[in-house]
Amino acid sequence: MSLEKILKKIIDDAQAEADKIILESQKKAEEIKEKGRKKASDLAEALVKEAERQGHLEASRIISQARLEKKINTLSRKKELIEEVLEKAFQRGAKGKERLKRKIIMKEGESEEPYDEEKLKEELRSKLENEILEALKI
Repeated sequence: MSLEKILKKIIDDAQAEADKIILESQKKAEEIKEKGRKKASDLAEALVKEAERQGHLEASRIISQARLEKKINTLSRKKELIEEVLEKAFQRGAKGKERLKRKIIMKEGESEEPYDEEKLKEELRSKLENEILEALKI
């Protein structure tokens, strides 16, 4: 074999080996890119799911807070109405200028003493609240 043929053979073999290495490198680069895309897609999906979960939690918290505020406002208004009813009832009773009295019965006999309006209001308030709850079936 002549020197030119030997050189040509070496160059052709080297070129074939270089082409083979380039092809393998391109395949590996494509595999790495595909793995990167898959990993990025999985990460994006996980982030979206987490954001949705957080969104649902926040929405649920806001709804719970609104319901709680509604209940608090309802209870507050109920107490105001009960207080108003009691005040009006005592104002009407005070028109007769006679204060409420309670009769105390003992072995020794009976006695009367003025009834503490605030104490009576407190007793009536709790009874009214219970009756309202029963009437509303709460």
